[in-house]
This record gives sequence, structure tokens and C-alpha cells, in this order.
Amino acid sequence: MRELLELRALIESTVVRHRRRLSRDTSVQQLAQEEAVSAIKPLVEAASGSLDVALSTDAGFSQGVYAALRAALAARGRSLRTRLLCDPAAVEARFVREVRSADCGWEVRAAPMPALCAVIVDGSVTLLSVGSPGTSRASLVRASTVLQVVRDFYSNIWGTATILTEHIDDWERTNTVQEVLQSLRNGVTDEVAARELGVSVRTYRRYVAEIMMLLGAKSRFQAGVYAAALGLLPPSEC
Repeated sequence: MRELLELRALIESTVVRHRRRLSRDTSVQQLAQEEAVSAIKPLVEAASGSLDVALSTDAGFSQGVYAALRAALAARGRSLRTRLLCDPAAVEARFVREVRSADCGWEVRAAPMPALCAVIVDGSVTLLSVGSPGTSRASLVRASTVLQVVRDFYSNIWGTATILTEHIDDWERTNTVQEVLQSLRNGVTDEVAARELGVSVRTYRRYVAEIMMLLGAKSRFQAGVYAAALGLLPPSEC
């Protein structure tokens, strides 16, 4: 996570430098947050070849992105190379299933994200929102130096993120996986969980290791939380 925060800081500082240096240019255009959300749909529609999207926990931005992506998926899913990278809390499991059903080559991955959302169109322009909801700053960026930083940030996380479009349905169909995830979220000991599942402690621990790897979780509790965020478990009652 430290590396992600450093990348976010680099993106922020690069954008600020360009705003100061190019205040009369359109290569970095500052937007109000409502303007940024309104810009998502036309920007996605303008994509001719590729679309790379990153979502953190900004609900307003995410809703605009999902609406635009659904329209693009229905209209030209096979002709548009699309990648969606989400923080687990920003994943919409129903959309992942829609992408799977469309079988158009789109890919959705999940990984812990800093407070940054981006829509990168054809590698030449990005709509960027940096910061927590309510305090975020948005920009429409065409400056090559900023774009390179954003693309590097995206590639660094994408390469190690969990591929949801490969695994989500398999997890949901497997009762054992559901039970293991529930045990992880509830903090049940290995011995108790293994006994409830009717397997050895060693087998249970192997299940846990495999699930953590697929989810990209660094702890057992985090795996349970991620699973709930992805729609693989019902929300906790507490």
C-alpha cells in the first residue's frame, strides 16, 4: 500500500505542476466534481480502441462509470478493448457477471486502491479524480507527462490484481468456499472451522491460502471483507 500512496502523491504533484505551468492551456483542465461525473459518458463514448478504468471508493464517480460501461458493453463490447480495475469496495458483482456473459474479452480485476479514480481513453486522455469523496479534485488531462504517470500507476496495480472475470462464478458455486469465507470474516479458529467443514486442519489451511491468493488479501480478515465487498458473501449483520 505504501507504493500505491507514493504513486498517488506523484500523480497529484505532476497534475499540480502542469496546472501552474499550463494555466492557459487545455492539456490539464480542472473540473468540478459534478462536471467530472457528467464527463464520463461522452468520454467513454469517444473511445475508439481502448479503455482503462480505475475505481476507488468514490460512489458518485463509480455509478457514472458503471452506467457508461454498460452502455459501451451493449453497443460495442467486442470492438473496444476494456479493462476495469477496482478497489474491492467499488466492485459491482452484477457487472462482473454481465462481462462474463458477454464473452467479449473485457476484463475486471480487483486490488486495494488509493483514493484515485481514472478513465483513460485510447491512452491519450484521462479523466482523473484524486482524493476522498467530498474532497476530491478532478481534471481532464491530455498532458503526456501526467498520462505516462497514470498509465504506469495503472499497469503496476493491474499486473498483481485479482482477475474477477475468471473466478467470481466459480467461488459462488462452491459451498465449501462460501463456508471458508464466512469463517474468515467471523474470525473462527482453524480447528473449529475445519471441524465444521468436516476436513482436516491442514486441508482447511490449504483452502484459506488459495482463497487469499485469489482475492489478493494480505490477511484472513481482509479476505472475508473483500469477499463481502465483491458480493461473494452477504453483508455482515453487525
